[in-house]
Amino acid sequence: MNRERGFTLVELLVVIGLIALVTAVTVNLFYQFYRVPRWGQAQLNVSNALRSVALWLAHDAHESSRFTPAGSCGVFDTGRGVTYTYTLNGHQLERTESGSGRTRIVARYVTTLQCPTSVTSGLAVFRLTLSSGPVSISETLTVTLRVAP
Repeated sequence: MNRERGFTLVELLVVIGLIALVTAVTVNLFYQFYRVPRWGQAQLNVSNALRSVALWLAHDAHESSRFTPAGSCGVFDTGRGVTYTYTLNGHQLERTESGSGRTRIVARYVTTLQCPTSVTSGLAVFRLTLSSGPVSISETLTVTLRVAP
């Protein structure tokens, strides 16, 4: 019997199919390995920045008896000679304290900030949009100023 050595066409097609299957699974794995954590990190960045903005605004509103729309956002006045000013510098929200002159970055990833033009019943309404990579969040924050003595 004279058989030639080599592979049949069916064997080659089966091997090529297995290679394609392994390649598809591997590509999907790498896609999830790189893409999903990046989206998750962007979501985490935006959530943390929003939390930070909310905490700082609530803190300064609680300390202040008056909010004056001025500058790029406005000024919280404590009535004790200390004011807190918020400005949007690029994608960073900055807070400046008048007493020490110290400027602190409150949050990054802030793309837009709408500050109140007036305060009614001690309530100041801030609208902001934060975005990082594929994630974007728009929020409205309402803070209550402390009642003036």
